Amino acid sequence: MAIANQEMIRDNNRRQVLEYLVNHPPVSRAALSQQLHLTKATISNIVQELIEQHLILEIGSAQTSLGRKPILLEFQKKCGYALSIDVHPSQIIALTSDLKGENCRLKEYPFQKGDNLYKNLCQIIHDILPEYGDCPYKIVGITIGIYGVVQQNQILFTPYYPLPDSNLAKLLESEFHIPVFVENESNLSVLGESAFHHYDQNMVLLNIHDGIGMGIMINGHLYRGQDGYAGEIGHTILFPCGNHGCLEQYASEKAILEEYARLTHQEQVTIDAFVRDYQNQIPEALEMMELFSKYISIAINNIINTFNIELVVLNSSFSNYIPQINLSIQDYLHHHQNRKCQIIPSRLQDISGLMGGIRIGVERFLDIR
Repeated sequence: MAIANQEMIRDNNRRQVLEYLVNHPPVSRAALSQQLHLTKATISNIVQELIEQHLILEIGSAQTSLGRKPILLEFQKKCGYALSIDVHPSQIIALTSDLKGENCRLKEYPFQKGDNLYKNLCQIIHDILPEYGDCPYKIVGITIGIYGVVQQNQILFTPYYPLPDSNLAKLLESEFHIPVFVENESNLSVLGESAFHHYDQNMVLLNIHDGIGMGIMINGHLYRGQDGYAGEIGHTILFPCGNHGCLEQYASEKAILEEYARLTHQEQVTIDAFVRDYQNQIPEALEMMELFSKYISIAINNIINTFNIELVVLNSSFSNYIPQINLSIQDYLHHHQNRKCQIIPSRLQDISGLMGGIRIGVERFLDIR
């Protein structure tokens, strides 16, 4: 038992040192000892181990006018790379980055409903892996973002494309011998926003595209519910009307654009065309955005009442490209809420889920937050 406790303490100390170096570079050994309340001998041993593992570097001396100049340490972010893949209903997007979420490369691949997702992913990963064969740890993890319900790395439901094998992660791990993580795309989006921009421990992200999904973060951890269905806000009821009264049937981008096309006697309307019409003050476009603001305000009002949350991030082409929409939503909420809650547009927008996937791959590999 004593040996096991010693190993746990050593592992925890190593985790603390590496986590601090990742999040607060550069730093000296003496500063690490002071910040983490660990002995200088413990810090020296851990630092030497991390240097030998190619995880940190000595990058030179700090400027000081007194005594010996301390050697600064920095996380070696290019010792490995993470791969994040977003499976959209009509395309697959792959993003690679170093272990700090920087030096990103993005590629897009076609994907259709009848395609075999496993075979497509195998081809994509085989295409990408050789580009990172020269760094010490190569690709350290692969994250797959799915439009649907995921629980314990298994896919339970997908509404926009055929349900892939529920054990997709295990199949890919067997093929590539790299850890594979499968997660709902809205959950990945909230992880991305919180890691790379907002840093809030309690927040909700609304992804409004063909459907409406929600990622929930409570005390710094994803909330998935008992079987992975938490966050399916698109299926909450606006109007009690059989199977036709749910939020995403009125307020998703798809629903808004289809209704706008009907009102303006067009076969279909793109986001770009709609935004142009809104900016040109076309009455039907203004009417549709007023409805969008109203319906999303109702949803956010319910979210605030349910979670008493500090921050709601909107990830939608409407809220990202038409700033007035966010003001309209805020105005509506001020008439119905007296609780403090920020409502802001996504900063990462289309890559929020991909960056959340990068976060998962890096945290699992380094065993840090």
